[in-house]
Amino acid sequence: MKKTLRSLTAVSIAAAGLLTVATLPASGAAKAKKITCYELTNTALRTKAFTKACPKGWSRSKPSLQGTNLKGDTDLSVPSTVTLAINGSSFDAPLVGATTSGSTGYTAGGKVSFSAYPAAGSGTGRTAIANGSVAIGFSDVPMTAAAGTLPSGTTEANYAQVPYALGGAVIGYNLGAGLDNIKLTAPEIAQIYDGKITTWSNSAIVATNGGAGTATGKALADLGTNNEARNTIKVLYRNAGSGTTEAFTYFLSQAGNSGHAPNGGSPMEGAGGAWGATNINGVANNAAMAQGIVNTLGSIGYVEYSYVLIPGNDAIQVAQLQDKNGQWLEPSLTNIANAAAAAGSGLSTANFAITDEPGSNVWPFATYSWAIVPKTQTNEGSCEAITKYLDWESHYAQNAIAKAEGYVPLPTAVRTYARALLKEVTVSGTACVSQKS
Repeated sequence: MKKTLRSLTAVSIAAAGLLTVATLPASGAAKAKKITCYELTNTALRTKAFTKACPKGWSRSKPSLQGTNLKGDTDLSVPSTVTLAINGSSFDAPLVGATTSGSTGYTAGGKVSFSAYPAAGSGTGRTAIANGSVAIGFSDVPMTAAAGTLPSGTTEANYAQVPYALGGAVIGYNLGAGLDNIKLTAPEIAQIYDGKITTWSNSAIVATNGGAGTATGKALADLGTNNEARNTIKVLYRNAGSGTTEAFTYFLSQAGNSGHAPNGGSPMEGAGGAWGATNINGVANNAAMAQGIVNTLGSIGYVEYSYVLIPGNDAIQVAQLQDKNGQWLEPSLTNIANAAAAAGSGLSTANFAITDEPGSNVWPFATYSWAIVPKTQTNEGSCEAITKYLDWESHYAQNAIAKAEGYVPLPTAVRTYARALLKEVTVSGTACVSQKS
């Protein structure tokens, strides 16, 4: 009996103990382990602790600050004061200006400055970097033997050619009020430059714009009926090495079956070059092209999109062009970006043209542009300044500056490609862009 009572008592005590444990307050339970997560914004690197996992937009690994323009960005630190000489593509000029001068320009704490940018054209950018007269040469067409753009005596493998800008060009014209956004097919543009279409009242152009029964078609036809001076097409072209001309010729060749193909980096240049138009005038660069269109009633030309956005160039009217699906488009950063997306991620100096890409809402007259530098450098200060500026430009400046200047920010894969190329630029075998000066 006593043994049974003792057993019952033991069971009761054990049960009471279990009840006590089960009803312990939550504060007595083990605390959940937290992990540190990182979020990189445009203004700061944030750190915060979370339980179990980092939420979307946050990372378990601390991201690199290089190319962010934030405190700790190694692109902002160079070992010595240096001034870099630059020249080349006028297509790039608005972005070059915004990233090398003024309040938005790269300075690395006041140690880096740049020469004035003459914007003498892509041909000059290539020859100047090849002969060593500039630290960075800019060209809309990479410097390659295959493209015919390699200066004589130059070895392509000795240069890093870094994607610098992504933009579009437009067919600009000046016909005055009432004739905005007319439509032009690529074959019609080719025939204008070949001298086969010489008036705006040409029946093909009238038909493309709906025929004489529509307001625009009738307005074009009336230019001829009324014998207006502006009816005569005044053709403008680039008379020196021009990457914009290269892209223009690609566009006409691919979209217009024009029979013209880019040749040697200097297509259709010189005193009228291979263009057949007789009422034709050469201009030096994109700025001069824009000004020529503004100043010449009846004119037509091709110009980088950002120049249309510059105050004072309001008189430039922009033609609608067709994408590969036949859809009529006005230029925009969105459909220029679509051209790059349609071209895919295989950008290289051997695969760089992005004109007349497939798909809908794809601007047919788009192009990348390139910054060219020697891979082997002799001065650490200038090497770091060159490569860190270009890394900063191809990362931070694409978000902060490019769009405001009329360019499409470089795609993420292209930015990664740019940094990989910059790591090939060295002093005594050491990659300058990777240094923490």
